[in-house]
Amino acid sequence: MEEQIKQLMADLLNLNPARIDDSTAMEDVDGWDSFNHLNLCLALEQEFGVTLEVDEMESMTSFYDICQIIQSKL
Repeated sequence: MEEQIKQLMADLLNLNPARIDDSTAMEDVDGWDSFNHLNLCLALEQEFGVTLEVDEMESMTSFYDICQIIQSKL
């Protein structure tokens, strides 16, 4: 699951997947704006077959947070 999330983030945010870790956060990534955040949330929903609530999307501001929320949905 974590590798899939890393790859999605890398593809959508133009990052090297090997450099994504628990400390990778929205405020530290130049391309992680509100538009790309929405695209990331939609891609996560499609990849994992889950539905994210608005409050969950809003709290997904780091790789760690994303993993925790997706894990709770599976």
